[in-house]
Amino acid sequence: MSPLPLSAAAPPSRAADRHNLVAILVAALTIALLLTAVSAAAPSSTFASTTRLTACNAVSLRTGPRTTARRVARLPKGTKVVTVAVVKGGHWHTKCTGDKSGRKWYRITRVNGKSVSKLYGVKYVYVAKSLLKIQKISLTVVCNGTRLRTKAATSAATKVKLAAGTKVTANKWVHGTSWSTSCTGSKVTDNRWFKITAIGSRSVKSLYGVSALYGAKSLFTTGALATPAPTPTPTPTPTPAPTPTPTPTPTPSPTPDPPSPYIEGIDVSHWQGTINWAKVAAAGKQFAFIKATDGLVQSDGTMFVDNMYATNRAQAEANGIRVGAYHFARPDSSAGDAVAEADHFIATAAWQSGELLPVLDLEITGGLSTAKLQAWVQTFLDRIFQQTGVRAIIYVSPYFWSSNMGDTTQFAVNGYKVLWIAHWTTADQPKVPASNWNGNGWTFWQYTSSGSVSGISGNVDLDRYKLINFNPVTLK
Repeated sequence: MSPLPLSAAAPPSRAADRHNLVAILVAALTIALLLTAVSAAAPSSTFASTTRLTACNAVSLRTGPRTTARRVARLPKGTKVVTVAVVKGGHWHTKCTGDKSGRKWYRITRVNGKSVSKLYGVKYVYVAKSLLKIQKISLTVVCNGTRLRTKAATSAATKVKLAAGTKVTANKWVHGTSWSTSCTGSKVTDNRWFKITAIGSRSVKSLYGVSALYGAKSLFTTGALATPAPTPTPTPTPTPAPTPTPTPTPTPSPTPDPPSPYIEGIDVSHWQGTINWAKVAAAGKQFAFIKATDGLVQSDGTMFVDNMYATNRAQAEANGIRVGAYHFARPDSSAGDAVAEADHFIATAAWQSGELLPVLDLEITGGLSTAKLQAWVQTFLDRIFQQTGVRAIIYVSPYFWSSNMGDTTQFAVNGYKVLWIAHWTTADQPKVPASNWNGNGWTFWQYTSSGSVSGISGNVDLDRYKLINFNPVTLK
């Protein structure tokens, strides 16, 4: 049908006007609802895990960021929860902390130390933002000269250096740039920082004019520092009258401790500084694992290389110490990350015949789930095998493997029989995960992080090798 010419078009009726107005309102409402749904699904700014407390009684936890979502629990006042993000969602209104309303919700992963997936069968639960308050964390500085910086980065300006024993208050920890320290007696590398808001009884704002300063997480403890008990002053006793001295019975000489049944060694990195390897050899250390690389991406886009690797390797071998290289893994979810880290390790380590097998040092998850971390480790190890024809050693603690790798036996079953277990204990044997590594047990054992060895300043990791010779763990 041909349209009427404009001059012939009839004017719209009032009924048609009302009909059109209703249609417009319905369309506008539909768009508004769609926009609300989109905004509820899309997170706003996210931040690191933070422990918070419920500010009121009967705080509702819901499966989504809206008041119409299913309620899974009502929490009493003071309940601890872990928040991982703030998201925009449906409108809420509360009077428990004053007459407040808004659209921001906290996303929660743990309640009283337990995961919400186990408690309620969902990945996250949500609570209106006004119903939680920050939990202040009381901390004690562990090491002298602990730096507080203006940002969670080692490149940030230092505002103050604190003495051991200083009390500080933090309100959360955040992810920042990577740091390493050995001041607590063990080698720790991480990227978590405490956000510190007070030093002693003074706020950071009043002291330095900024809302917070940042300190590397391992340099603080939530408990008081251990202090030696004072030596009591003895009470004087009267001098007794002399009595004849009997002829003493000869005391047998004590039997010395038996030598260790294991081959002793160490593991080192640039944190040990310059090492006198001749003295290390004279101290009876027969092997050394040396850090070669790290998955940390630096500001120039390249991955980290330990600047003492080549020197330590050459001088240790020159003094008759068998060496091996290790890579500190930094798993993440980016495509090709495991292969890139493996290739970086291979290119830097440049193994030679007679050296120890390469080592994957597994200490952090990078935020990956158990399944994804297992896949990352498998991809890394497969890459090493494809490029070198050897199966690498896995270095890990019993707790990390059980908690973050699902205590899986798949690696031990499928050819990765050489385990370097990190269990610091005075016991005769370490704990070994994955059903005693599928019956293979441990091969290398890092039994302390606070050892002392001639030729090395400060603490050093001490290790043992269980077998009688190095043939099974040597590159051919």
